[in-house]
Amino acid sequence: MGSLWTEVQLLEPDHQLSPSAHAARSTIARIIANGGEVSRREIIASTGLARSTIDGHLDVLLGAGLIEDAGTSIQPARGRPAQSFKINPRRGVVLVADIAIDSFRIAVTTPDKQVLGRRTVWIDISHGPVEVVELMASTFDEMLDELGMPNAEPLAISVGIPGPVDSRRGIVVRPPLMPGWDGFEACKFMAERFNCDAVVDNDVNLKSLGEARALSGDKLPLLLINIDRRIGGGFISESGLLLHGADGSAGDIGHVRASGSSDVICSCGNRGCLSAVASVDAMAMRLGEVTGRSVTPRELIDQLSRGDGTTVSVVKEVAAVLGSAIADLVNFCNPARVVIGGEVTLCTDDVLSQIRSVVYQQAQPLATRNLSIVHTELGDEAGLIGGMVSAIEQVLSPRGIQYHTRPPGSDMKPLGKS
Repeated sequence: MGSLWTEVQLLEPDHQLSPSAHAARSTIARIIANGGEVSRREIIASTGLARSTIDGHLDVLLGAGLIEDAGTSIQPARGRPAQSFKINPRRGVVLVADIAIDSFRIAVTTPDKQVLGRRTVWIDISHGPVEVVELMASTFDEMLDELGMPNAEPLAISVGIPGPVDSRRGIVVRPPLMPGWDGFEACKFMAERFNCDAVVDNDVNLKSLGEARALSGDKLPLLLINIDRRIGGGFISESGLLLHGADGSAGDIGHVRASGSSDVICSCGNRGCLSAVASVDAMAMRLGEVTGRSVTPRELIDQLSRGDGTTVSVVKEVAAVLGSAIADLVNFCNPARVVIGGEVTLCTDDVLSQIRSVVYQQAQPLATRNLSIVHTELGDEAGLIGGMVSAIEQVLSPRGIQYHTRPPGSDMKPLGKS
């Protein structure tokens, strides 16, 4: 049994192979990644390709150092040794970052999902993207030095951003809580700074990806709702795909209008948004109105952890508003599992129980027949784990395989680099 990180799975590959050699090698590499150690016979059985074809693809992946020989194992059916393969953990490193409003958390992992190091750094997001990202980059450099790997090749970097991200271009778009970040070409900056494939996404999208990959397929589709300084959402389809929509705003429920809240102005400029009435900031503001004194989000969390009656009452009142919005989402997209995340949900069961009560009361019976509404499985690790998954899936994607098996002298550049 491994850690939370090593137990997550990559997206199940499509075993109906396309004619593209890169797509075929991508499928084979992901079969190996999900299997730990996989024999040649198992790969042939999974893909239906001839042994000679499989051998050709395996030779290319071995030559690029993406996989390695795992030795031989006894196959139960015939009792004869069979050659096995596994992802090469020494091929390079995968860099993962989860940026928040007041900090960033980073991790260095291997392509086979082993965590080499983690660190949290406190920041002021208002200092702008270049200062924050350069600090993040220098912290990665320090970690690699400490790990004795100063020359390790980054295979990919994944970064979660606490705001809207154009998923096709990797550009931050008008983030309400991140002054100076609008228009920042995050994907291009990361790819050029680290000279590797870069994946940049909304942080809650990556949390939902991490949660989904830690579950079996019968618990999908999955809707994740994150309650923090803002309200965020992410949706994973029945086939395991993270849904972005046309431009990357799918799941951004924080700016869905909450019923009965038309007078509350949101940081986006509109009125009645969920983030304005149901976030941790909104809970703290409401508690301040009830108690007659200013309350910070941190103070609200502390009082909630101690079971303060007034705080619990206010939080349940706000959770009911959120539950009503989630009921509408359940009717619309019919998930098998709704995951409620955020620090406010980890220190008390009152938020989850109130949301459950409202959703089961207001959503349609067919939409809730097989619905589970649960706490996050991965806790505050979800964003980093989801980022790791997105980065490794990029390395093992057809484009990633093409890049890492490119011939000498090729002018192909990492994803995101101009």
